[in-house]
Amino acid sequence: MALRAVFVDAAGTLLHPREPVGITYARAARARGHAADPVEVERRFRAALRARGAAVQEGDGRAYWRPVLAEAVGLDDDALFEALYQHFARPRAWWVDTDALRVLGALSRQGIRIGIVSNWDTRLRVLYRRFALDRLCPYLFCSAEMGVEKPDPQIFAAACRVVGVAPSEAVHVGDDLERDVAGASRAGLIALHFDEERGWGSVESDVSRIRRGASMFARQP
Repeated sequence: MALRAVFVDAAGTLLHPREPVGITYARAARARGHAADPVEVERRFRAALRARGAAVQEGDGRAYWRPVLAEAVGLDDDALFEALYQHFARPRAWWVDTDALRVLGALSRQGIRIGIVSNWDTRLRVLYRRFALDRLCPYLFCSAEMGVEKPDPQIFAAACRVVGVAPSEAVHVGDDLERDVAGASRAGLIALHFDEERGWGSVESDVSRIRRGASMFARQP
């Protein structure tokens, strides 16, 4: 089958924090008189995320992120949480990978349907519009809006259904080996792992190889 759609993960693949989360959290905590070491905060932040396990980011995500912040900085502070929650709702907290825009833009001009499939709360919808990603990626599948998260095959199946392609006609690109790669593969999509060191040039090469292979297969008698 021909490749007809490319889905991409958001955080860590298309969107990236402008600085390590540990630095942002620690600076905000110190501004409110709480001692915080960025390296330790980063370590505790990542541990807190792992501890959340299968917890789903529902709605605005406050219920999900509040215990993560409290564990990361070592205290539960209303003002600190709200300040950081609002910070990460703004475009200035993030940068968009311009190589990703180049690769996805070229694919879009060639008739490939482009979408985002992300585990995120409803703040993603705001960032999506503020970064004008809706022009390049007309389809946004946000877990908080859909009630299901990667690696559950349902979110990938829903994306394919809405876009109007079979799973075997779609590629999903993401940085998480379990949520993105294993999840998409189990749903029947072609999964590509985004590695930050290799960058989007590697993704571009992989997609070209997949398209050439599909073309050759289609010509077989």
